[in-house]
Amino acid sequence: EKQLHEAERTMDAMRADLVAVNAEWQGVLPSKKLDAKCVKPSKWANRHDKSFEGQEFADLKAEIESAGGNVQAIKVRPIPGTSPQEYEIVFGHRRHRACLELGLLVLATIESIDDKELFKEMDRENRLRADLRPYEQGLMYVRALDEGLFASQRKLAEELGLQSSNVSTAINIVRLPKAV
Repeated sequence: EKQLHEAERTMDAMRADLVAVNAEWQGVLPSKKLDAKCVKPSKWANRHDKSFEGQEFADLKAEIESAGGNVQAIKVRPIPGTSPQEYEIVFGHRRHRACLELGLLVLATIESIDDKELFKEMDRENRLRADLRPYEQGLMYVRALDEGLFASQRKLAEELGLQSSNVSTAINIVRLPKAV
C-alpha cells in the first residue's frame, strides 16, 4: 500500500509537470527541414518568374548555400491526401526555390490554414519587402478577386488592412498593356 501510494504521488507530480509543459508550448507551430521537392508553390504565389533571376536572387541563393540552408523558415501548409506528405508554400517562395535549386532541405514552419488565411499571410509577409514589385502584388490581388477569395476589391483591401486606392493602383498596373 505504501509503495502504491508513493507511485500515485509520483504519477500526480508527473501529470502536473506535463500540464505545465503543455501550457508553455501551447500555440507553438512545428518547424522542420523538408525535402524541397515535396514543397509546391502556392496557386496564390505573388512572385513573377523574373524574381528568380538576376543578381538579387543569385545573392540570396549564395547566402543560403553558405549557411547550408535557409536560416529564416518558410511557412507551408500540408496538402491533404498526399502520400508522401506534400506541402504548399504560404510564404517563402524565393527561399524555397533557392533550396530546391541547391538540392538542400528547406526549413519550414507547418500550419494547416485555409485559402483566405494563406492569402492574407502571404500578402502580409511580402507586402512590406522592398523587393516585391507592385506588378507582382497586383497579380496576386487580381487572382484573389478572379477566384472569388474576396467578395470585392474593397473587401480585399479591408481584410488586408490596406487603403482601397493602393489596391486599385496595383491592379491597374497589372492591367496596363504588356508593352508598358
